[in-house]
Formats: sequence, structure tokens, C-alpha cells
Amino acid sequence: MSKEFFDAIRNGNRDRVSAMIASDSALLSAKDENGLGPFTVAKYSRRNEIAALLLEKGVDLDIFGACMAGDDQRVAELIKDDPQLIKSYSHDGWTPLHLACFFNQPATAEALILRGADVQARSRNLARNAPLHAAAAGHGREAVRILLEHGAEVNAKQEAGWTALHSASQNGDVEMVRLLIAGGANVHARADNNQNALDLALTQGHQAVVDMLDVHAAAIDGGAS
Repeated sequence: MSKEFFDAIRNGNRDRVSAMIASDSALLSAKDENGLGPFTVAKYSRRNEIAALLLEKGVDLDIFGACMAGDDQRVAELIKDDPQLIKSYSHDGWTPLHLACFFNQPATAEALILRGADVQARSRNLARNAPLHAAAAGHGREAVRILLEHGAEVNAKQEAGWTALHSASQNGDVEMVRLLIAGGANVHARADNNQNALDLALTQGHQAVVDMLDVHAAAIDGGAS
């Protein structure tokens, strides 16, 4: 029953998910084979309609699901009961702050930081990234701003040597690129494969980002001469 439930979530079968919950409300507290709850699985699967349905049905949110949902009241309640949750890691290696940043919940991210979340924390999975990388990958411009304001290392590298600027440039996010550069991002930083942010922007055809990186690189190179 549980496997069928999670399959329906991943497949985006809203009617089936709803019917199964109506038949067995205990499914709202179920865990999949990886120890993930239904709301988390829906968000990871980009099934936002299913995620919204689960919230309507009163799904049980742990600290990680609450951060994905931006449920600040639930986050506060959980941390009050167990302050160590703010430093905890999910089954797949993310901190609550990573997830709030990736899923574009800047208010939740800031609340976590103010309660002591580590802006430099590294994920315990193959990505080995920091919340700033998660925010950049998730197109979370406001989360990036908040992290930088609270001391996140702008040039930190994740697995394969990528910086947040690499992600923002590949995504073509001009404003995020601008924000990172203003925060001290190194436009010349190269990943392990020797690509820099400009290479990625060129490859993806993001001309506005290319132009911005060119201007800043020229300014740096000119100032160094």
C-alpha cells in the first residue's frame, strides 16, 4: 500500500493519492524506502499540486518538510521542542537551511539563520555543497541575498569545484549573478573541469550574463594591470 502511494505521488496521480488518503489517513505519516515522507517526495518529484493536496489533507511535516513548505510556525514549534533539529541532516544529507534555500523559502531560511543555523554547513551527500549553492541551484535569489548578508562564503566550492556563480550563470539569472558579484564572487573561478562562469553562460546562450561577466572581468583585469 505504501509503495503504491509513493508511486502515485511520483507519477502525479492526484486522484489516486486523494483516494488512498481517504481510505487510509495513516499514509500521511508514511515513509518511503529512503525514509522520506510524502510531502518531501512530492516536492522532490516536482509534483507541486500533489504537495498542495497533502498540505490540505494535514500531512505530517518533519523539520525538513516544514522548511520545504515554508511553514514557519511548524518550524518554530519543532525547534522549540528539539533545538538540535536546526543542525540535523535529512536521510539524503541536507540540513533544514539547505532545503529552505533550494525550495525558495527565504523567510524560513532567515528564521533558521537567526536561530543558529550554519550558513557554511556542508551537505552529507555527493554534492558536498553549502546552502548558498542550494539557493543558486534553486533560483532562490532572495535566499542568496540573505545568506550573503549573514556571512556565507561567496566563493565556496561544492563537489566538482562549482561556485554559486557557476550555477547562476548557467541558469541565466542576471540579477543573481549581479548579486553574487557585488558580494565578492570571483568571476574567474574555475571548476574542476576548468570551466568558469563565462564558459557556462556562453554554452547556454545567456548573452546578458555573458555581457555582465565580461564587463566585470575586464574591470578586474584592467585594475590589475
